[in-house]
Amino acid sequence: MANDVTMNKQGQTLGRKGLETRQRLMSATRRLLYTHPLPDITAVAIAKAASTSSASFYMYFDDVQDVLYALSLDAGEEMAEVARLLEKPWNPARYEEEALGIIESLNMVWSRHREVLRYRNLEADRGDPRFEELRMNTYIPFIERFAKLILAVNPPMGGRKKSDAYAEATVLHAAMERLAALDPVVMERGLGAKRVNAAIARIVVQTLIGQPTDSASMRAAALTKPKNGASKATAEDAVAPEETEPQP
Repeated sequence: MANDVTMNKQGQTLGRKGLETRQRLMSATRRLLYTHPLPDITAVAIAKAASTSSASFYMYFDDVQDVLYALSLDAGEEMAEVARLLEKPWNPARYEEEALGIIESLNMVWSRHREVLRYRNLEADRGDPRFEELRMNTYIPFIERFAKLILAVNPPMGGRKKSDAYAEATVLHAAMERLAALDPVVMERGLGAKRVNAAIARIVVQTLIGQPTDSASMRAAALTKPKNGASKATAEDAVAPEETEPQP
């Protein structure tokens, strides 16, 4: 695990009791995030909630941000498990169910770690390189696997390019993350999570089986589309009508 720790801040090897104390401090921090404003979450408050002393806190963490970084690592490991679900082939007869499974798995991780992940994203947006790296370590594998899945279902031919698949995967991931980050109470006041998740799943399927939509393909389709019952015109007919000699 990325969050495996074998020594405390004084360089001493952690035994079972030390590991348990460190975990209690992390669990206490997680609970406080749901009940207290961030400025009120201090080393003293965390130690008290974990039934230990402030001195013990500093045996395992430098400061509150250090605890939140450790919690973000844990959340990132669960996100990595969700990304790995994209490695297996999808059943063409069950695309929508497969998509819904990924969406619900992502939502479950956010449900367990919502406040921690919000803090991670906030610090990343503020330019903290450690938290930005954590976020990208989660986002990039998910997007890469999603893009490979899109290309596996709809191989790059004609207008479907590898770069298009990566762009589509990025947009889909961003939408899924943004909606997963919403407070469930807020979500239920609107359309409801079930309806929104189903809509995202349908969009994922449309992306997987969609046809190329680059401008050249759209122009070609427009040239061959009948209008008002007229016969189909060829591209050559539309572009350059045959010249005739002028009549005397």
